[in-house]
Amino acid sequence: MEFKNINNLINQRKFNEAKKIIIKFLEKNEKLNPEELKTSKGYYVNIYFTLSQICNQLNELVDSKNYILKHLQINTEDLEGILLLANLQLKTREIKKAEKNYKKILKINDKYLAAIVNLAILYEGIGQIDEAKKYYTLANKIDPNNLKFYFNQIRLNSNYLDEKKFNFIKNVIDENNIPEKDRFLKNFILSKNFERKKDYLNEIKYLNYAHQDFLKFNINKKSYEYWLKIIPSYFNKFIYKRSYEKKLKKMCPIFIIGLPRSGSTITELIISTSKTFKYTLGETSLINYSLINNYSDKLFDASKRDNLEIDIKFLEKKILTSFQNFKISDYNNCIFIDKSLENFFYIDLILEIFPKAKFILTERKIYDNIIGIYKKVLLDIPWAHTLSDIVKYIDNYKKITDFYKKKYNKKFFSIKLEDIQNLDEEKIKNLFKFCNLEFNEKYFEFQKNFQFVNNASNIQIRNKLKKDYYNDYRCYFNLLDEFKGKYNWLK
Repeated sequence: MEFKNINNLINQRKFNEAKKIIIKFLEKNEKLNPEELKTSKGYYVNIYFTLSQICNQLNELVDSKNYILKHLQINTEDLEGILLLANLQLKTREIKKAEKNYKKILKINDKYLAAIVNLAILYEGIGQIDEAKKYYTLANKIDPNNLKFYFNQIRLNSNYLDEKKFNFIKNVIDENNIPEKDRFLKNFILSKNFERKKDYLNEIKYLNYAHQDFLKFNINKKSYEYWLKIIPSYFNKFIYKRSYEKKLKKMCPIFIIGLPRSGSTITELIISTSKTFKYTLGETSLINYSLINNYSDKLFDASKRDNLEIDIKFLEKKILTSFQNFKISDYNNCIFIDKSLENFFYIDLILEIFPKAKFILTERKIYDNIIGIYKKVLLDIPWAHTLSDIVKYIDNYKKITDFYKKKYNKKFFSIKLEDIQNLDEEKIKNLFKFCNLEFNEKYFEFQKNFQFVNNASNIQIRNKLKKDYYNDYRCYFNLLDEFKGKYNWLK
């Protein structure tokens, strides 16, 4: 078995090819028992770990779990293996199991940083903010020069950055060589200090520096090209081979689409208060992963993108596997939510696979929305680091959603964050009606729902809904003056 070749394929993100080689090897060597693997040298001992990692990258989480469990049968106290299992459980919202495994690691090694930080993320996601702070503080003590931990503390608590704390962090910044990839964190922290002092000019100055450094040292260029160039140009040009799996025709998914910071998480949680509702998956990116993982060669090759043919039957199987990650097995009139905001690019594809699908568009005052995106420093979004890219993306978003609303008018329902904010019961009743769900008169107590929320809204949604809950960013609106003449929707 050519393990070097496998590593090369993994480094090139050719995960399907790497997986095939390992599976073929295992099929040829079925007689290799756990004890032989345990005592073998080199890659054999970690073969299931590698396979689990590959499946995780392919979003095949059920297979990934099965392989890491096989690995842990051979290596019972391998901390990396337990960590990967816990991370997979967190992904699929098996919160108690993930928590147990992170704590298992810490019993063996109480300074294992990855387990400490991921435990903080877990507690943050379920709204146990004090516990999250505790573990981020512990991470700080173990590695006091790591700016990521201060970054997370600031995210969790707007009052964290008092003068004493800021001076301490600034000393850390001044006295240590900051890795290039972390320079944006330094400038983000500096910007937050000026925001605290209401010195908005300097806040924006350092916020700009933070975004510039992120773009320079951390951006995924392929992902940037995909979201700003490829998909906006080709979203309605793919050709679909129409052959269905019967199961998926009966499913009734609700796709919440919109811009980041537009109220999508609150909308998701309000819907999930209905007694007749079953599943909410959060931001899975199942459609996106399935498409990119299986068609990346063609998507990123300009000569192959024209007339790209999508095999619906093949993609359905991939998506079905992904749903099994979340234990969705009842396909008969099953209502569930997928809140992957980028799904607006894939409306035609989604309706090919799920004819009963519905789409909720979340909206917010556009100036507040743009500034809200820019001020948050969204690390996993490649287009969110210059105002010009944000505006360009939004322009594409508006053109594409307008196109699909005209094409599939009855499939869409729009709701404004301001209407939710103002507890507009009629609008919210209409939202439930559109979803074919029973209205819950206590929808405004959505924060009581036990949810794992791992996105930029996870702190805000834990508070009671009230007017002016979301910031009005009028003091920053002059930043958008240069774009007003270019886009008629920006007035």
